[in-house]
Amino acid sequence: MPTVDVRITSMYPPGEVGSVRGYASATIDSCLAIRGIKVVEGGERGLFVSMPSRKTTEGYKEVCFPVTAEFREQLHNTVLSAYQQALEQSVAQQTGTSQAEMSEQTGEQPGQQM
Repeated sequence: MPTVDVRITSMYPPGEVGSVRGYASATIDSCLAIRGIKVVEGGERGLFVSMPSRKTTEGYKEVCFPVTAEFREQLHNTVLSAYQQALEQSVAQQTGTSQAEMSEQTGEQPGQQM
């Protein structure tokens, strides 16, 4: 299987940009880049990956190239995993910032317990 490196380029909280939760870029075997991958909230199905698409005179058309079902599953799993990891880091940073702000207000050093 080829190596797939994924980078989450944007993240949005629920309700801010419709059902889109984030955008990603993927690099396959350091030679093929796919930009404009969307992580979308699918209601009951949860998160799923939407490949890039372009608007034509006939409507939206997915930009595609032939891939095996195994590779498509690998790409989707890798993108969703990277999104979950970026989301966890974002929450941890926000929590860490709010704890530091609270410590400044009370005059305590971060990480100290009473």
